[in-house]
Formats: sequence, C-alpha cells, structure tokens
Amino acid sequence: MPEQNAYRILNIRKGSTEKEIKQAYVDLVKKYDPELHTERFMVIQQAYEKLRDPHKRAREDIFTCNFVHGEFSFSQEEQSDKPEAEIRQQPKLLEENLRNNPNDEVAKRELILCYMQLSWKCVNKKLWAEAIEQWTKVLNLEPTHLRAKNNIIYSYITLGYSYSMHGLNVEAIDFWERALQMNPDNPDVVHNLAIACEQNGEKTRAEKYWAAILKHWKFLLDRNPEDEYIKYCIIEFHKHHGGKALDVSKDSVSALEQYREILKISPNDFDALYQIAATLMEEQKWDEAVEEFKKLNRSYPKNIEVLNLLGWALLNGGQVDGAFNSWRRALAIDPKNYSIKDSLIRAHLSLGKKLRESALYTPALVHFKALLKFLPKSAEIHFEIGTTYLMRGDYRSALNEFNIVLELDPRNKLAKKAISDMKMRR
Repeated sequence: MPEQNAYRILNIRKGSTEKEIKQAYVDLVKKYDPELHTERFMVIQQAYEKLRDPHKRAREDIFTCNFVHGEFSFSQEEQSDKPEAEIRQQPKLLEENLRNNPNDEVAKRELILCYMQLSWKCVNKKLWAEAIEQWTKVLNLEPTHLRAKNNIIYSYITLGYSYSMHGLNVEAIDFWERALQMNPDNPDVVHNLAIACEQNGEKTRAEKYWAAILKHWKFLLDRNPEDEYIKYCIIEFHKHHGGKALDVSKDSVSALEQYREILKISPNDFDALYQIAATLMEEQKWDEAVEEFKKLNRSYPKNIEVLNLLGWALLNGGQVDGAFNSWRRALAIDPKNYSIKDSLIRAHLSLGKKLRESALYTPALVHFKALLKFLPKSAEIHFEIGTTYLMRGDYRSALNEFNIVLELDPRNKLAKKAISDMKMRR
C-alpha cells in the first residue's frame, strides 16, 4: 500500500478545496482530542499545515496521484427501468438486422440505445468490464457518441486511480494510458502516469510523462505568473529530478541543469543555489564552486554550513588564507560549532603534512601548532610537531615534543622509537 500522505491522514483527496481541507481537519480534531490523543493530533496538525501552505502543498502534490472528478453521463431514455433480461434480448436481433442492412440508421440508433441501457444496468451493479464492453460497442457504431466516450474515459481514469491507491501500478498505468489515448489533453492523467511509471521503475515512460506535465505547468505559469502553487510545483519538480540525477544516475550535468531551471523562476532559492555549489565541489570545479558559495554567503551571511563548504572550496582551489578566514567567520558566529572546528583541525593537519613533505618545515609547524588551540592534549599532534622538528634538524625541540607524547600516552611506541633512534644517532 502507498505510504500515508497528508491527504490520506485527513481522509480527503488531492484537489480538495481549502474549505474541505479545513472541515476535514476540524472533524478529526473533534474525533481525536489533543489531550487524549497527543501523538495522533500532532500527525493531523502537520498534515493540515502542509496543505494550507502553497509551497508545502506543492511538495506533497508532486508525488500524489490526482483524483479526477467526473461522473457517468446517461440520457433519461438510457436510464431505463425495464428489466435487464428484457434489455439483453434486444441487441441480438438488432445486430442481425444491421448486418443485413448496414445503412439502416433506425436499427443503429435502437442498437446504440440498447447498449447504453445495458451499460446503465452494469454501472449500477459496478460491473465495470461489461459496461466498458457496451460503450466500446457504441463507439464502434458511432465514434463521436459523447456520452459513451465520456463514460469509458471516466471509467478508465477511476479504475486506474483505484488500482494506484492499492499500489497496483501496472494495472493503473494500463487504464490511464487507455484514457489518454482517447483524451490526450488530460494533464491530471499525464501527471498520474508520470508518478506511477516512476514508482514502477519505468524510466523512459516516466520521463516522457514528466516532460509533458512540466510543459503544462509552464504554460499555466506563463498565463498566470503570480500563481504561487504552480510556481512551487515546477520548483519541486526540478528539485526532485536534480536530486535523482545525483543520487541514482550520478549525472551532475543533468542535476545542474535542473537546479538552474529553478533559479529562472526563483533566483534566490537556497536549495537550488546550495545544490549547484555542492555539485560543482563534487566535480572538483573549485573556482566555480567558490563563486556559487560566495553568492550564497552574500544572501545568507550567517549560514554556518555555507561558510564551512566555502572554506573547503577555497582550500582546494589553493586559496588557503581565504579558507581559514571563512572558517574563522563561522566560529565568530558559533564559537562551539563542532563541524567548523573539525574542518579547521583537518585542514591544518592536511596542510601541515603536505608542507612537511615539501621540506617547508617552518610553515608546517605553524599549522601543527595551530591545532594545539583545539587539541592541547593530543599525543598525535605533539608527535607530528616532534617529527617536523626532527626532520628540520632541531633535535632538542623534537625530544621535548616526543617526551610530551609519552606523558600523554606512556605506551606510545612511535614516540619511544623516535627517542631511541635519536639517542643512537648521538
């Protein structure tokens, strides 16, 4: 079964009006007293809040199947109260007459009426397969018969929805595609097919239907640029497919395209800007990532995560001073932030080792000693400092650091060996 979404929690269907949503919420609150059913009430409250806000509702709706409102259409004459057995006897004779005289319009109209009357009986008994069979016969005789066409399309859509609500996507897709063949301009059905095909792992079909529904949403937004709900539907569409391109197909190019489409609609969308910058970092395009994180930082100057990633982008791009300046700014905002301290520790340690490998011992020591501010009693840091002094030829300072290591960690074999080797050299 599909998971509970906000509509299922409130026991309403997608497309419900604000009044219907509020009434459903009120009815459930009356049923589940907040003091007696606190946990249940919180779930109901969250569902209600989702559907009240255009952005949150768009996020909910993007993967919620549409319930297509409609009804069966029958003329007064077609809603016959004649016994079903009597109605069933008539078509055989009329079909025979029509075979013998294909141009007999009177016989054709009478036969169509019989089929429609029989389908009315089937609908009342919920015999959908037989009802569809009768409407198909009508359309074979008169392809433009509006009521038969309406009824068969509505039955396909309704059956598809019923199957989808039970997680039977293969059957739902079959019925919805039949409906779409008869009425290609139904965006609700197209959206349903996009959802069902994706859930069913049918990537190519899903992409076709997603492209069609996106085109429809953009058309609606062009007609009404102030429609916040449609705007957010498009944004959520691109966020979903951008994230999927990264998580599933590892296609960073497609992901960047999706996120940049969001910025055309909402230039300051934090998630899109962040994902573009983070994706560029994954691609090791450090200079481009730096520019994107700087844009984010200008809009969100106190966002710690942005400052942290900006630091790493700058560091990897060779802008060492800028990287540490970014992290210092973050610490000024939140002095106890663990992720920033961790970044500073890892950056100092990494740079110290690289500088030492290049025989740049003095700047290496600057980075190692900077770590003592964060880890004053770290045997590992003191060992790195001691090793650097040793490589520089400052044996006294090296010995002092190795002795500190043994004070902090008396069993440290590396420090013991280093001291032993130094004594042997002398």
